Amino acid sequence: MKSFRFLSNDEDDELLIEPYDGASWVYGATNNLSEYQYDIVEENHYGIHSFLNQFPRGYVACVLSIVGPNGRFHDMFTGYPDGWGFDITSDCINVRWVRFRNETN
Repeated sequence: MKSFRFLSNDEDDELLIEPYDGASWVYGATNNLSEYQYDIVEENHYGIHSFLNQFPRGYVACVLSIVGPNGRFHDMFTGYPDGWGFDITSDCINVRWVRFRNETN
């Protein structure tokens, strides 16, 4: 995967590198998920590409937070004037995300 896409409500914040054809991600929170069954998953990946490659094309992952190798915490409420502070495409990152359960009764 050469490209990745961060989706947001602010088009100026959208990051698009090369033509996009894969999974994408958006920051989310659990406060509006009371009617869904889900797990909070925490994983380490070498870059956002590694994280997104585990999802099918067109999937949008709900990310709660990303922490870089420098310990810088990013979520839907943080913003840094100098950006990530690490290389989001290749550095080891810790990603907390929501995995929705597909349970049928």
